[in-house]
Amino acid sequence: MPFHTESITQTRLDTMADVSDWISETQRSLTRVPVDGVLEQGATFRDDEYFGDGDELFHFNQQGFVALCKRLGCRQDLLYRLKMPDLPSQILNDLLAQRDVRESLAADEFVMDERTNTIIGLVSKSYVTYTNFDLLKDINVRLDALPKNDRLVFKEAYGINTELTVRFVSEHKHESVKLKGNRGGDDLSKIGLEFANSMVGTSSVRLNYYLLRMLCSNGMMVTASESVNRVFHAGRADSFQKRMDRSFNEVVRNLDGLHAMLTTLGEMTFEPDLLAFDKAVSDQIFGIIPSSKKDLCDEHHVSLRYPTDASAAEREKMRKEHDAKLIGLIPTSFGGGHSGRVFTTQLRESATVFDFVNVFTEYAKTQLPAPKLEIEEKAGTLAKYIANNAKKFC
Repeated sequence: MPFHTESITQTRLDTMADVSDWISETQRSLTRVPVDGVLEQGATFRDDEYFGDGDELFHFNQQGFVALCKRLGCRQDLLYRLKMPDLPSQILNDLLAQRDVRESLAADEFVMDERTNTIIGLVSKSYVTYTNFDLLKDINVRLDALPKNDRLVFKEAYGINTELTVRFVSEHKHESVKLKGNRGGDDLSKIGLEFANSMVGTSSVRLNYYLLRMLCSNGMMVTASESVNRVFHAGRADSFQKRMDRSFNEVVRNLDGLHAMLTTLGEMTFEPDLLAFDKAVSDQIFGIIPSSKKDLCDEHHVSLRYPTDASAAEREKMRKEHDAKLIGLIPTSFGGGHSGRVFTTQLRESATVFDFVNVFTEYAKTQLPAPKLEIEEKAGTLAKYIANNAKKFC
């Protein structure tokens, strides 16, 4: 039977008071337990669900189990697929009995939620915890130091396992996209920042951009430059704060760069044929919503079958036509009350690529926090790529 893990806890936090309460409750229940100490007590996997010595048994949640499997060099998706009872436990116990595996785990600690005896992550013994309270304090210090016209205010936050994601938007700065159509007008988006921190794994503080489209209240995360958007929990405290300052200042300095991206996307007409031309882009589009390509094929009875004698060029032509058709169906199949209507209204000359990306961000609002944030990030990655490579789509 598949190995059983507990679902991760995930919640939306609507106020700063909610954030503080969530942090307090989460951190109060966390403890770190040396892995080698647990193994020396004779802990083994049992019944494809438990881990312990019989007197004390632990559960794993999904993230904790994934972290352990990575350290063991074992694919967790394989263990989830096994059907024979006790086989996952046997495989894991076989790995844990190996000398080199136990030696490698000697440097690690389980992160445990004492309320439920659930292992939720894995960290190195040398890992210095940077708590979510630390993050909140450091964010507020830096935001308070911004000039008055650059001030950011709290918008929303999410707590997933031990990871805190918190978003702020500008009180004064808006970016606008000129609407195409009979009524014209501006499509306003608030710009801001997203901060994220996790207390398990090889963790870092992540700083990125956040866009909130006012027309439909859809949010999107756009990654900042890879050279500045991560600050790892390592080194001395003063060194960490200097790295935080560098990243924060650089990300804030480039905040206005979102204007160029929005302008580009707002000027590009949504044309499925162009988006389907590059298979990598097609795959990226279908990867935003899990199983969307299969769902579209099933819903609209569309399939792709290559003739056995088709050349590579013929296959690619058929692939482009197939993907273009499915991409064209995404707004009607996944679009919500706002984003979907853009593609059918006669008040607009045409839908734009920005409208298309917002199909995904509006769909994200129907999901639980973890998949919601993942979809919003993938949508932002797609938007950034298309804007940076706009000439490919002309």
